[in-house]
Amino acid sequence: MAADEEKKVVCPPAGAPAWMCTFADLMSLLMTFFILLLSFSEMDRQKFKQVAGSMEKAFGVQKEQRVYGSLEGDMMISTGFMSTPLAVKLQQSVEEEMAAELESGAAEMEMGPEGLVLRVKDSIAFELGRAEIKERFLPLLDRIGKIVAEHEALVTVKGHTDNIPLTRGAPFRSNWSLSTARAVGVVEYWSEKFKIPASRMTASGFADGVPLEKNDSAAQRARNRRVEFVIKPSGSAVVFKGLTESVNSSAIK
Repeated sequence: MAADEEKKVVCPPAGAPAWMCTFADLMSLLMTFFILLLSFSEMDRQKFKQVAGSMEKAFGVQKEQRVYGSLEGDMMISTGFMSTPLAVKLQQSVEEEMAAELESGAAEMEMGPEGLVLRVKDSIAFELGRAEIKERFLPLLDRIGKIVAEHEALVTVKGHTDNIPLTRGAPFRSNWSLSTARAVGVVEYWSEKFKIPASRMTASGFADGVPLEKNDSAAQRARNRRVEFVIKPSGSAVVFKGLTESVNSSAIK
């Protein structure tokens, strides 16, 4: 009888299928490729530490204080987090402190490739041909120096003159020495009053080498006689100073 006939069972061939060999070879080659990539790679430890530190500050790693009970959601990320770069904060601070001088035209400010450039007219700061700082210039210097000190910024003080040679018998031999002496006088004042380290200050004199206008008239020469302050953040570690401030001030209670 056909119903009683045993069904024929077809057994698969012995051993792994043929496609398995190709697949295994492919996996072996991929593993070898990634091992070679890993062996040739180089890890920048310093950069890794900086990134890890930034993430730790951003998300507030809990190390010392234990928190019992349920956490409040507003402490997962600091509510005081500020992503404003320090360069922008510096500009805002200078704008606030120098508002009166900027409005009156006694000072000018712009953001250049070297940083924030603040120009102050020479008539406010020094007498003609002299390097002694005027008394009326000191309060303004105090405000600028306080910003530099508080933000731990780098500052370059640049002295500029017009193209008129100094008269015979003047305290300085040329506009070179005069412009340099003025810049040095400013950094020395800040060094004594605010204890700003020398590593964050630079003084330089340019004589009439970098004029803003042609020295063709008294008004143009007056504009060229100036003191410039180039202010910029001291490094990447403090670019987001607001981040550090916010983390410190928002410790878990």
